[in-house]
Formats: sequence, C-alpha cells, structure tokens
Amino acid sequence: MLTSIVILTLNNLDQTMRCLHSIRVFTNSPYELIFVDNGSIDGTTAWLAQQPDVKLIANGANRGFAAACNQGAAAAGGDHILLLNNDTIVSHNWLTVMLQCLHADERVGIVGPKSNFVLPLQKIAVEVSSEGQYHLFSQNFNRHNPAQWHDLAALSGFCMLLRRSTWQRLGGFDEAFGVGGYEDIDLGYRALREGLFLRLAGDVFIYHEGNRSFNANAIDMYGVAATNRRLFIRKWGFNPERLILVHDPAFLPDRYASPHPHHAPQTPELPSGWYGMGEDGCVYRIERGHKRPIHSYDTFCRLNLSFDRVGRCGSALLNSLPTGHPIDAGNFPHGYPDVFIARDPAGGMYSVCHGVRYPIESEATMLAIGLRPEDAIPLGYEQIWSYGDGWPMRGDVWENFELHDYTLYRGPNGGLYYSEGQRLRPLVWEETLTRFGWNMDRAVFIAPELFHRSPIGFPIH
Repeated sequence: MLTSIVILTLNNLDQTMRCLHSIRVFTNSPYELIFVDNGSIDGTTAWLAQQPDVKLIANGANRGFAAACNQGAAAAGGDHILLLNNDTIVSHNWLTVMLQCLHADERVGIVGPKSNFVLPLQKIAVEVSSEGQYHLFSQNFNRHNPAQWHDLAALSGFCMLLRRSTWQRLGGFDEAFGVGGYEDIDLGYRALREGLFLRLAGDVFIYHEGNRSFNANAIDMYGVAATNRRLFIRKWGFNPERLILVHDPAFLPDRYASPHPHHAPQTPELPSGWYGMGEDGCVYRIERGHKRPIHSYDTFCRLNLSFDRVGRCGSALLNSLPTGHPIDAGNFPHGYPDVFIARDPAGGMYSVCHGVRYPIESEATMLAIGLRPEDAIPLGYEQIWSYGDGWPMRGDVWENFELHDYTLYRGPNGGLYYSEGQRLRPLVWEETLTRFGWNMDRAVFIAPELFHRSPIGFPIH
C-alpha cells in the first residue's frame, strides 16, 4: 500500500533538503512525495521542481498550514496520508513501524510518533548532538513494540499518519485556523467524536527542530496561537489544554464521565464541586458522584475552607454516595480537589483545573470570572509546576477561556446558574443554595454573549 507524504514549505531550503534526504535514505515502505510551497523566496520552489520524485504544488503566497495541507492531501494518490513538517529528520524503519501501529486496529484513526519537540505527552527527553548520533539512537529505538503504544486525546500535526479514507471522512483540516496552530488538535478531536482512537506510536522517534517556519518568516507565533486557541474554544466550548497537557481517559472512545465537556449528561445527576456535612460532623467534597472525605481539620484549614461553604444536604444524600479518595493536604496531588485556586510563595495566583494550571494575571481577572483570592490554597513552586502549564488568564477571559467549573453565575435573565462540564445548570429554588453551600452574594454576572452560546444542563433542585 502506498503512503502519500505531504510536506509544506515556506523558505528554509536547507531544512527541506535535509528532510527529503532522510526520507529517501530511511523509508522502506512504498511512498510518494507531495510538496506544497506557500510562497518561498529562497529558491525552494525551483529546487523542488528539479526533483524527479516530487509532486510540487506551488502557491504564490502563504495560504496557511491548514489550507496547504488540504491541497496536498487532495493531490494524494496513496492509501495513507502522512503529514510531515520540513524541519524534521526521519530515520530507521520510521514509516513501517508507524503503519504497523495504524493497522493494528481498524478503529485507530490517527498515529503520531515520539519526538524531542512536540506536545508534552508525545515528548521524550533525548540528547542528540549530531544527526549521526540521532540515527544511531533511532536504529535501536524504532522497532515494532506494541507495548509502547498509547491512546491519547491529541496528537501533533508535525508528523501525523492516517488512512486517506479517514482524512476524507473527517474533511481534512479546518481552514479557519489559517496560518497554523490548533488545527491538528481540532482534527484529532473530531476523530475522537467519530469514535476513532488517536494512537501514540511510542516505538518510533522522529527528530523535530520545531517552529522553524514561524521563526524564519517573522510570523507572530504567540499572536497566531492566541487567535486559534480562541477559535478552538468558541468551536468546542472547552480549553484545548485539557486534550494536550493531561491524559483524561474520558475523552477516549467508549468512555463516559459526567460532568464533562465531551459528554452530554444522560440524567439530572447530583452536581459536583461542593462540600457537605454528615450527621457525624465529617465534611465531604462531592466530585463526579463520589464523596471525598476531608482527611482532618488541618486539611480543612490548609485548603482555606470555611463552614459557610459547607452545604446542609442531609445525611441521606451523602450516605447514598460511594466514598472516593480522601481530600488530604498532605497527599499531593491526589489528595487535592479537581478544581481549585492556588497561590505560590510569591503571591502568584493560579486556577488549577483538571490537572492544568492557568496563571491568573490580576485580582481583577479573578473577580471577573467569580474566583476569590481568599479561597486560594498555598502551594510550593514544585507543586505548582507539577501541573500542566496552561494559557495565562488575561484579557477578555470570557472569550479566552472555558466556563470555570463549579462557579455560581447570574444570567442576563436574572436566574442563577451553576457551571460544570461546560454547561450552565439552572437553580430551581433559593433553598438549593443552602443545600449545596452556595452563596448568592458570590454569583457573578455572566457575559450575555457567553450565556447565549453555552449549553443549558439539567436543573438543580
């Protein structure tokens, strides 16, 4: 079976020559080469036109990464499409081993390799000081080993293998992502929604220099990323870091969790993210249908809890819930809530949500989305840094971030809503506040445009 290798270029001829040489030397599966040039002015187009094994599509200007990849894929004649950045070097058995991973299961939608410059869950720490050293490393590393395959919720587009039928089924990259950034995360998420797996071929390593086109062509990488990240959030309703930085099995096919942005709730379940007290005086945190006992009064104090945030829900409700992992300030990170505010030793604030830390630029930003500085839990730097490094919370947080879970909002209609799983759940009665330890005075007015595009969940009684 034939693999169509699609490579984009925008100047950086030396990188392109190096990449193409490595493909010719180290690829032992049938392939064709399709290059799409986005307006190079350094001789790249002329050089590629002279290569007898290259099918060239020359754009007069930069059409962007997504559109150019779609062009190349449309010209592909292979059974598979492999997207590859031109600032990469491939090595021994690279394509053969990736194809073995793809064809191990018909539900594998996209395959990606390990690399030195890639998304965190694909990254491997390898010191290679020369191209020769890299090939020596890869000669031993790139060997068929299914024990090294793992299913993820995101794969980097720097090297991405999929069946051509899958590419056509998904419709290729969304060209709204323009110059580049997050179109690969978007494609992967659409594959997950189709019930396909994103598989990391942990038995393949490909060297990647990283961001060469952005840097060499004076493209504002941060500005482009900010725009495309915002586009992803507007499209799907949640922060892409939840796919990129942490392994959340609930995003994978055949899994279910609630509350969760990937799953519509099936029943009006008990809300998450609140505290309740049993008849014995024990305080619990309720998370996803489990009650997590607060380990001790010391933990209660170290987590900056107060009894006015503890609901009077009745023991019957608490007794009906299975017991989860205890909340224990001495057991980091497993003993901490899934969502909380953290403060570092210098006073810096972070929103820690589902394994990702988002630095908060100012107290005004905190208050705008309903967070309180007095609720922050003090953590050391090593503890803070152990969480995935998310996008800084600044600017228009209503546009740049998902709804903050477990927060009380007041809608434009005057009603109260509780946010969880990127849905707004209306509160039916004022008595509901007391039951779950919520205070009407802490409700924050939600921006009308965000309110109207946010899905409404089951009411809370």
